Amino acid sequence: MSARLQVMPKKEKKRLQVVISDDQDALLTRLAYELSSPEQLVSKSEVVRLAIEKLADGIEGDQQKAELKELLKRLEGKEE
Repeated sequence: MSARLQVMPKKEKKRLQVVISDDQDALLTRLAYELSSPEQLVSKSEVVRLAIEKLADGIEGDQQKAELKELLKRLEGKEE
């Protein structure tokens, strides 16, 4: 009797390209460095994925939504 290997289909990953400022890139780099250890290096992409999860977990109340909307307005003002 031969053992059959079942091949699981790979998950299709979504790609997102965004334009960020030099300051935001520096923040991502710093966070990746701070989260990394000799056993596990953390990439800037992983930091972004963590931030997405953290934001999703944190948006529960109207206060947090209002704070995020205010931050978004401030960030939009910096881009101009």
